[in-house]
Amino acid sequence: MKKTTIDYKKAIKYAVKIIDAWLPSKIQYDRIPALSVGLVHNGKIVYKRGFGFADVESLEPATPNTCYRIASISKTFTAVAIMQLAEQGKLHLDDKIHKYLPWFKSRSKDSDSNNITIRQILSHTAGVFRDGNTPHWADDKFPDITGLQKSISKAVVFENLTRFKYSNFGFALLGEVVKKISGVSYNEYVSENIIKKLGMERTAPDLTKENEGWLAKGYSRSIPNKEREAFHHIPTNAYASATGFLSNVSDLAKYLSALSLKNKNANQLINKESKKEIMREYWATGEDNESYGLGFTACKIENRKIVGHSGSFSGFITAIALDTENDIGVITLSNTNDSSAYQVNQGIFEAIYKLADEKDRYTEGKKILNQEKYEGIYRLRWGDYVVAGLDANLIAFGPITNSPIKDTTLLKPNGKNRFIMDSKSNFGSNGEYATFVFEKDKRKASKLIWGSTPYERLEE
Repeated sequence: MKKTTIDYKKAIKYAVKIIDAWLPSKIQYDRIPALSVGLVHNGKIVYKRGFGFADVESLEPATPNTCYRIASISKTFTAVAIMQLAEQGKLHLDDKIHKYLPWFKSRSKDSDSNNITIRQILSHTAGVFRDGNTPHWADDKFPDITGLQKSISKAVVFENLTRFKYSNFGFALLGEVVKKISGVSYNEYVSENIIKKLGMERTAPDLTKENEGWLAKGYSRSIPNKEREAFHHIPTNAYASATGFLSNVSDLAKYLSALSLKNKNANQLINKESKKEIMREYWATGEDNESYGLGFTACKIENRKIVGHSGSFSGFITAIALDTENDIGVITLSNTNDSSAYQVNQGIFEAIYKLADEKDRYTEGKKILNQEKYEGIYRLRWGDYVVAGLDANLIAFGPITNSPIKDTTLLKPNGKNRFIMDSKSNFGSNGEYATFVFEKDKRKASKLIWGSTPYERLEE
């Protein structure tokens, strides 16, 4: 049997139409000040756009070049740095940490800390505590190397290789390993060997006076009876290798392209075998459908393996993800610490895959002429519908959704300005008509009659 070729390029084209219709309203419903989004395919950025405001007070718009604190996405850079040193024969993944950091070795021969390896730290199976013993996530005072050294007496919480235990402290140790082996600071090493090598123009491993002006304002979560507050930007010091990075969509597109397993020209950072190793699942995280590799998470979306990482920082939620088999990457960066950036990232993948796998359902057929006259947002007291065109059909979904393609109602043409509704939910108006009403001399519909219920089109 001949293998069916899936046209991801076309599916991405349609997904972009959904993104452009969905996210302007989605960020307002979720009260996200800014969201910058990028799509990468076959080693090239194919979509990039900013939504909302990088600075709400000054109404500075978000763009693909707006910088965000990308927090734990930093761990992927640290994993790449470690693999570079391994490729050069300067370390082995199963070396004990205390080989490079003698101060981490316990005087007790029976201490579990003496058995902890680089690989275990990378995979969060070392059993060490999450954030050391300093309250830096509350007081914004991240420790330096002296602070790390002071905290090691109680570092081991569980015996190594007995369970998954996420640890920023562990990745701070890895930053010190990079420093020890390379002979330069962690920040200098990744700047020279990753950031500059890829031509990432507005990416840095930690906050400095020089790059602070690049950043969007980072806003607090929504709290009842309080306005969001803007946080001060802060350096992360010894924790830069765990959570310090700042970057933007344009630069992270270059980074995801360099992690490709398909593109033969994408091995300027580490070779293909090293990439496969860091993306291999080592341990289930305990979250639904998620495992952890070496500095990278792994999950399945519509039966495709997706690797990447999310990040949470004071004022920022971010995510990058890569489908290595089909060479598709998605970047979502936001500037509030209660945003749906991670869910949006997944929702974009779901849209691409559904549009690719079920193209006969969504996009095949005779093209609707002037479909833009139907597109827009329609409102009723019960909620809003976003309507977008996919050539042969229209789709309608609520803007608050995290997955517009899964929560969509397909509108199939059936007469002039009339469509039959087709939804996978049996609680809607399946089989009934959705009819668009036009006022005289108006180029766009003014109403949408959903079964028997009228929705008013919002003015743009």
